[in-house]
Amino acid sequence: MKKNLFSQRMEGIEKTLIREIHDKADPSCVDLGLGQPSFSTPSAILNHLKKNINDWNLGYSPNAGFPELREVIAENSGLDVSSEQVCVTVGAEEALFSILMVTLDPGDEVLIPDPGFPAYESLVKIAGGTPRKYPLRRENNFSLTHEDIVKAVTPETKVVLINSPNNPTAAVYSQQELKKLAGFMEDQDVWVISDEVYRELYYEEKPASVAPYLSRCVVINSLSKTFSMTGWRLGWCIGPSDLIQLMVKFNQLAVICAPVVSQKAGIFALKGLADKEKEENLKELHRRRETALRCMDEWTDLDYITPRGTFYLFVDVRDRMEKYGGSLDMCLKLLSEEKLVTIPGVAFGRGGEGYLRLSFAAPPPSIEEGIRRLSRFFK
Repeated sequence: MKKNLFSQRMEGIEKTLIREIHDKADPSCVDLGLGQPSFSTPSAILNHLKKNINDWNLGYSPNAGFPELREVIAENSGLDVSSEQVCVTVGAEEALFSILMVTLDPGDEVLIPDPGFPAYESLVKIAGGTPRKYPLRRENNFSLTHEDIVKAVTPETKVVLINSPNNPTAAVYSQQELKKLAGFMEDQDVWVISDEVYRELYYEEKPASVAPYLSRCVVINSLSKTFSMTGWRLGWCIGPSDLIQLMVKFNQLAVICAPVVSQKAGIFALKGLADKEKEENLKELHRRRETALRCMDEWTDLDYITPRGTFYLFVDVRDRMEKYGGSLDMCLKLLSEEKLVTIPGVAFGRGGEGYLRLSFAAPPPSIEEGIRRLSRFFK
């Protein structure tokens, strides 16, 4: 019998629909599928690098990241943690993958949100776990209800993953629900992973974290969204020391260390030395949100979830399904007929079907033109 020369763990792992849509787009398209701010990395960070890079030793860093960076991450976290509870990673996604690799055994279940970031399901499978979904419901504006997780937990559950502010729905989970969830989870032999990469992007009160209320919680964050540093690939996780020690071992074997230049930039950024531009960019995101909401209200009759965080609009197209097909069909038609990039809600799970995700991280003229095209398509 001929050998299968490829690993079974990759069977069924496909490129996300987000990537598939973007791969079909051309430069003439208006892109409202952006998962990153259109801002440049703050000039203060770039100038710091230009000034100092020749004086830096750009060899390997410690596997867990530079001590100075770990210290400033701990100080900025708002949690009662030390630098020994921080592991620096190659972006937030590597942080998540590393956590799953050091916590899961074959057959262990991981509860993930539906709708939710599509990489969650694939990473769980690659790490040997079994993804199971818990619902985020439209009647709750897609916010977390702890009862839905309580109902989903089984004896095989090893990890529960939550994401607030949420991609794709832009929902922010209430502190009350997070406390209730923590009260239940504290008595379970289960890890909670809190993906907080959008936590600084909010439009009302700052989102709460579940971490202060749980002993077995791991927080994931990065500089990607807050400082417009997606390509720098710098993230981290904060958790109990025994977990972090295992992650450091995994980092040594998988990536050795996060990019050293990015770590130097991270120290500078997290010390507040680029905060002026960061705050200006966050104010601009507020303005772009208002532009997007105004255009949706004036030019379309579509309902949407008012974004409380992130830079996404989750637009309700359920009543158009019969005419246009599912959300993927709609996105492909919008792309071919209107040259508009949007992301189908089904890319984020069954719970997202009947919705389109639009990004207002794009420049204002693109936001306006994109929503004009959306309006024209549905007339």
